[in-house]
Amino acid sequence: MRIVSLLPAATDIVAALGLSEFLVGRTHECDWPPAAVAGVPVVTAREFDADRLTSREISEAVGGAAHQGSSLYTLDVELMATLAPDIVLTQDLCEVCAVSYSGATEAVRVLDGGPRVLSLEPRTLPEVIACLEHVGRELGVAVTASRAAAELRSRLARVSAAVQGLPRPRVVAVEWLDPLWPAGHWVPEQIDLAGGSRFSRRRASTPSR
Repeated sequence: MRIVSLLPAATDIVAALGLSEFLVGRTHECDWPPAAVAGVPVVTAREFDADRLTSREISEAVGGAAHQGSSLYTLDVELMATLAPDIVLTQDLCEVCAVSYSGATEAVRVLDGGPRVLSLEPRTLPEVIACLEHVGRELGVAVTASRAAAELRSRLARVSAAVQGLPRPRVVAVEWLDPLWPAGHWVPEQIDLAGGSRFSRRRASTPSR
């Protein structure tokens, strides 16, 4: 089995399932676990130098006419062909966050053997864990995945129990600073489970004169 991961979270899942030895390709952003990605060929690249741009400039690049919501990452199809993957792991939640499902499927059409493209689309914390089980079934390690998922659910339950009755600090989770963008998907659930209270902006009342 030969796996190419086009998503850092997918790379982490592959490692959690004990399948790092089958990882033959990864993104330029896959840096965890370090031992699992060391020496694994990089098949993607950014279309812009994020280190030279401000948060606002990156946001404008994402929404600008040059991209119009398309992915900001390029995929090395020639290298992919050389790697000859059996399965490609990607996502379909965000066209600009990583190589999308549509982008990956379009790329693998030209590859010999027709590797499967598996899209990961969790939106909630339970769905994240269910995603681990789904990948495990697809990669032939369903038992390992089930055990790993059970341990994750147990850990979450222990954390939730540990903070019961404690003061709940107000928390603001931000994904992007300029423009300000609150964190979504499973992040609010993580805050709640960890004992925090999500801060929500309330409309300020007009002061009396």
